[in-house]
Amino acid sequence: MLKAIHDLYARDETFLDFLAHDLDDDAVWFNNSEFARYHDVNGRKILSVFSTDTKDKKLNITIDGHTPEGISKGSGVFYARAKDFKKEIAIGAKFKLNGKSYTVSEARLIQDQIWRVELEANH
Repeated sequence: MLKAIHDLYARDETFLDFLAHDLDDDAVWFNNSEFARYHDVNGRKILSVFSTDTKDKKLNITIDGHTPEGISKGSGVFYARAKDFKKEIAIGAKFKLNGKSYTVSEARLIQDQIWRVELEANH
């Protein structure tokens, strides 16, 4: 790893070049033996990082004056390489991840290379 850093900076590469190199070579974040895993995203296997909130939030809803049991809101954060998506990820879009349906509550592109997507789902 240190040799790769030295080689990039020796060629006058920028931080963004270094980041692109890391993403393409699966060296750190998108390394499937470290942080990332292949997740089924809208029917496609994509190397990505997904972290869920371990504590679901109970929804304050009533139906005919009664609070239904077992309905809660779960959330998670999904990171993926921009090159793995053909179009922009829109807020409010439906997102199927590993067979579960989510709604995109926030989506932003980091340095034009990594999507950070916040997902919500009712359980």
